[in-house]
Amino acid sequence: MIYLVRHGESFANINKRFSGITDVELSDLGRKQALQAGQNLREYNISRIFTSPLIRACETAKIIGEQININIEVINNLIEVNFGIFENMTWEEIVENHKEETELWVNQGFKYKFPEGESYDDIINRISSFIDNLEDNSVIVTHFGVIQAILLYLKAANYENVWDYRISNCDIIVLENNKIKDIIKCEI
Repeated sequence: MIYLVRHGESFANINKRFSGITDVELSDLGRKQALQAGQNLREYNISRIFTSPLIRACETAKIIGEQININIEVINNLIEVNFGIFENMTWEEIVENHKEETELWVNQGFKYKFPEGESYDDIINRISSFIDNLEDNSVIVTHFGVIQAILLYLKAANYENVWDYRISNCDIIVLENNKIKDIIKCEI
């Protein structure tokens, strides 16, 4: 099994900012969520923990690792999508300052490439070899966009239904044979 964990609540989440590659710290609630995720993972036979290099994911992974006594491994390819010119903006700021680009984004969905940034295909390309070589019973602590890209790459979800999976901070998606077996919700 593979366990996908979205990082704990960050200050960007609180302020509803598309933080992408911007390094943002966890809130106090985010740390509590990470502790809960670690406790939720205790019952599983976890072999390794991989994390994005961004602070919000790294700190989440460290807290989880302390709960299950496993060191974390930083994987640069697990970094969140680069939102380009939209980086660290709210939806309202994006709509106000980039109306035409916003319409393209809404119309193109997952095929949209953020100006000066990435598309979901870019994320899939950068994570694919890591995912292909991932050992069973691994935890991946990363970001909403990367989790969606992993689900798409493994065909656990498709472009029509991937948004149906509400992935909140520190939720754990349990994958077995590239299929979603369970979603362990963070109850904090």
